[in-house]
Amino acid sequence: MSAERWWIAEAPVTFTWDLWYACNYRCSYCWWEMGGLWETLAKQHKLLPPAEWDAVWTRIYDRCGEARIEVLGGEPLLYPKFGELLRLLSAKHRLQVTTNLSPEPAQLERLLDPLSPERVHFNASFHPQFIGLQPFLERTQVLQDRGFDPGVLFVTWPPLLPRLEEYRREFVSRGYPFSAMIFQGDWEGRTYPEAFTPAEKAMIEGVMNHPTLKSAEVRYRLDRDAVIGKLCHAGRVYANVKANGDVYRCGQDAFGRRPMGNLFDPGFELLDAPKPCPYRQCSCLEFKYLDELLQAPQAAA
Repeated sequence: MSAERWWIAEAPVTFTWDLWYACNYRCSYCWWEMGGLWETLAKQHKLLPPAEWDAVWTRIYDRCGEARIEVLGGEPLLYPKFGELLRLLSAKHRLQVTTNLSPEPAQLERLLDPLSPERVHFNASFHPQFIGLQPFLERTQVLQDRGFDPGVLFVTWPPLLPRLEEYRREFVSRGYPFSAMIFQGDWEGRTYPEAFTPAEKAMIEGVMNHPTLKSAEVRYRLDRDAVIGKLCHAGRVYANVKANGDVYRCGQDAFGRRPMGNLFDPGFELLDAPKPCPYRQCSCLEFKYLDELLQAPQAAA
């Protein structure tokens, strides 16, 4: 694997981090929007100076070594002094930032100045409800010109499906890896992904291109195969961190279960062994931490 594609390989330790719950978009298919949760979630915010977050993640580095931190939101790029935060954290950890790329190209240029593609990767989520294709491409071009090799994410919300292949061709022709994020939620009285027709499922499957997880994603995200009782390493090599520092074994645990700890606790530790999954289905890509996948040869490809 080439060095610039480090974000594809499975990291020894990975955290997803909901940095904050503020966003300038209100996409119809967003979980927080569909659930009317923005105001409630925003109460968890910790708007801290970058140095304070750096101290927290340095403690994780001292305990776990270099981790991959997948920075989510809300919209991370709007977080106060986010550029400085990226610079500090990327000195010890590798960062993967999911962003709508809404800032103007000149703002993106300033953000990228102190950063290295060896330490920071950007997943650019394209939301046609709020930005046109050409303005979005202008922003991805800024990343590409600086060597950041962005990936493009696209949610398979039913009204957007007619242009799915068109968008995929456009991005792939420019060298951007394209990933279809499977819509989960209700639309026009139907619950998805169960309500996707066979033709729609075939269309979605046709644009999935993850080099190691495609078959598993079809199985567990699109076809919704059961995971309950399967041994999972979430909590051992991975954890889901919320904006107040609470740490959960996985994203679903955050809805009703107690956190396994908090990043601000100096004694926080990951689990020392995998545990059976308590859920019927996996709602996120966290199924990749199932023992059957993590131990498979292709997981390390």
